[in-house]
Amino acid sequence: MSGFMADLIIFLWFSMLLSLAYSQTQKQEGPDSPIKNITIDTETMWLNWTNVKNVNNITCYVKVLSELKYQEKATDNSRCKIKSLHCWCQGVDFVIEGVAGKRFSKTFHLHRRGKEGTTKENVSCEIHDAKFMDCKWTVRKTPGDIHYQFFYSQSPYAFVSRECPNYKTDPKGRRIGCHFDNLSGFPNPYPYHFLVTGTSNGMEVQCTDNNISPWDIEIFKPPNVTINCKDLSCHFQWQTPKTIEVQNNNFDYQLQIQKISGKNVSQVVFNTLKSTSYNYKINYGKYTVKIRTKKNFYENWSTWSEPQEFGHEVHNLLPVLMVLLPGITFILVLLVGYLCKRYYVIQKIFPPIPQIRDQVSDSFQKYVEVDWEENKILPEQCKIEEIQVT
Repeated sequence: MSGFMADLIIFLWFSMLLSLAYSQTQKQEGPDSPIKNITIDTETMWLNWTNVKNVNNITCYVKVLSELKYQEKATDNSRCKIKSLHCWCQGVDFVIEGVAGKRFSKTFHLHRRGKEGTTKENVSCEIHDAKFMDCKWTVRKTPGDIHYQFFYSQSPYAFVSRECPNYKTDPKGRRIGCHFDNLSGFPNPYPYHFLVTGTSNGMEVQCTDNNISPWDIEIFKPPNVTINCKDLSCHFQWQTPKTIEVQNNNFDYQLQIQKISGKNVSQVVFNTLKSTSYNYKINYGKYTVKIRTKKNFYENWSTWSEPQEFGHEVHNLLPVLMVLLPGITFILVLLVGYLCKRYYVIQKIFPPIPQIRDQVSDSFQKYVEVDWEENKILPEQCKIEEIQVT
């Protein structure tokens, strides 16, 4: 029942849109117009009309806010295939120009939908992990009773035809987003049509729409980096992220390597790479590395990965020396004691051989001068040295 109601709402919404445009165009055509009954099939995207005169050289133009978006030559001078879809909630003009005896120009105008004075909502979508998609839109603070509805197309370059399968709400119960559990409904890389509309106090607010390619809205997780350091040479390696674009595995990677010095962190290198590995020479000390990625030629970078530490820790030697100093001192004392004891033993085993004093070479300063006192002999002058002969 809910699916039927959603389809009914979409049908009524576009019926109102096209009927208003048709009535407006009929007024502009006038009685002498060479073409009448201008309509557009929003499913097939054919712009059709009825020729009431002989017409030729027909060209169709699509203008949004007076800006030319697309032009196409008519088929059989009776219809044009609109191959490009634009944000038509802002209003769009289909201009048909050709020759019917003389040049003519007729405009099929689709009005901007919604109550005057209400502002359009911004709509955007993101695909995560190549598995699911989240869409969101700006929720206006006033009026606060807006009941939002989100629609999307089943095929590229077509008007919306399905309502959101799983709305996300805020604490007040207002619809603020739409979640898709899988991407099976978006198999092509070409733009799909997304539209947000709503009602407030029974009145329709201005809608907003966007044409978004799934390939343009992928958000990736940063890769896991494997680090292998040997001495002062480090090798970094990581895997290519998963993507819905099966045939394109070309990614850009940014590595940020920083050296940690105490509480200070200094940036060392910030490289953009194409490969999934990187070699880096380091000095002694601690480093961190983090990485982010995006697809080539796209703008959406992933978040940065968590910093990973690597390198060699440099310790402060002073605390180590303070711990080792008592032990070193004890060892030195034991060594000195051992050497002294060994020298004493050697002296006992091998006592020095007494020698005769050389009176000539000895310095006279060795003798002590004293006052002469008769009959007094100093002990030093009577020193007797014993010589033992074997």
